[in-house]
Amino acid sequence: MYNEFIKAFSEVVREEVMRKNEVQVDGIGSFQFKHRKQFQKQYDNGRVVMMPPKDTITFEPENNQGI
Repeated sequence: MYNEFIKAFSEVVREEVMRKNEVQVDGIGSFQFKHRKQFQKQYDNGRVVMMPPKDTITFEPENNQGI
């Protein structure tokens, strides 16, 4: 039952975040949609690679300083 809950929870979070909605879970933190722009990455050997843009899900933990 625990695995089913985690699977269902992650599907709901993913769907809502991909709709660009923030999902906030009290006591834990929030999940957000982020779009990362295209950028150049240079390696130590001098090789330069263009990294493509991508959409990601980020997590920001809740600040619980009172605990």
